[in-house]
Amino acid sequence: MERPHEAHRGIGYSPAIPAWPVQETQGAKMEDSKGGELRRHKGSRCHWGKRVVAMLLGLAAVSLVAGCASFFSGAAQRTGVSSSVVDYLYPAGEKFEPMHEETPEVRLPARVGLMFVPSSRQPVGLTGADKQSLLDQVRDAFKSQPFIERIEIVPDSYLRPGGGFENLEQVARLHGVDIVALVSYDQVLRTEESAASFLYWTIVGAYTVPANRNQVSTFVDTSVFDVATRTLLLRAPGQDQQKAASTAIRVGDVQDRLARESFQSAVTDMVANLDASIADFDRRVREEGQVRLVDRRSGSSWHQRSGGKGSVRAWELGVLLLGAALLLLRRRG
Repeated sequence: MERPHEAHRGIGYSPAIPAWPVQETQGAKMEDSKGGELRRHKGSRCHWGKRVVAMLLGLAAVSLVAGCASFFSGAAQRTGVSSSVVDYLYPAGEKFEPMHEETPEVRLPARVGLMFVPSSRQPVGLTGADKQSLLDQVRDAFKSQPFIERIEIVPDSYLRPGGGFENLEQVARLHGVDIVALVSYDQVLRTEESAASFLYWTIVGAYTVPANRNQVSTFVDTSVFDVATRTLLLRAPGQDQQKAASTAIRVGDVQDRLARESFQSAVTDMVANLDASIADFDRRVREEGQVRLVDRRSGSSWHQRSGGKGSVRAWELGVLLLGAALLLLRRRG
């Protein structure tokens, strides 16, 4: 007797395909589907990463362009530094009040203190040694005058900004001077780019193309005061202007050089004007009587025609008369 499950075997018999291979194929398809989704997810993440990198690079490029645009803007730039005699002597709107109503007396020969008016900022390119050299020129010009006994350079560190006449009197007592010469200054630096500055965008042009026009204007002034009477005796101005082209990278170096040269030339011009200012002061004393010049040794009037050493004193006159008498007696003998 044949078994039921064998009764169907024969020609054309084809056993039924088990269900598990079908399930395995469907599982493979599901795995492939999940793998594709995973690959698509990874691809999407990669795509977004590239977009973020591109955005960051774009922002960096914009920042670079903005920085270059501000550096090579083509607009004129102006800076300046100054020290003012008025601001130093009359701080915070302090009003001028004369010390004496009568004609002020100035004792000669003078003991002079020479100094720069203090400033809150240091002039561009001007070192302490440069300032000392400039004051040496002014001192040499004063030393040649017959009414000067001695002149001393006072470091500006002794003066405080806005110190007024009180500070000036302290400095005068400390250094044993009765007349001060205050040197003030006003310097303006200006730079602007010419039409050739568009080459700066090549970066190489910023190092090679002199498309910046630099200009420095300097004004200096020496104001001479009698400390005891707070009287302005005379003043001598000087001015100068320097120009030079430069590349964008060398603007600072060129401005420093121009500032030093302009200060030097302005002081030279001021020294040349000093003789004319002294001559004008002498004329005003003789013709207008604004100041009475007194010999510090004898207390009598100062006579500049005596060689600048003061008037002829009584004992000097006595010596001259005695010498003349002895000479006369010797000749008679």
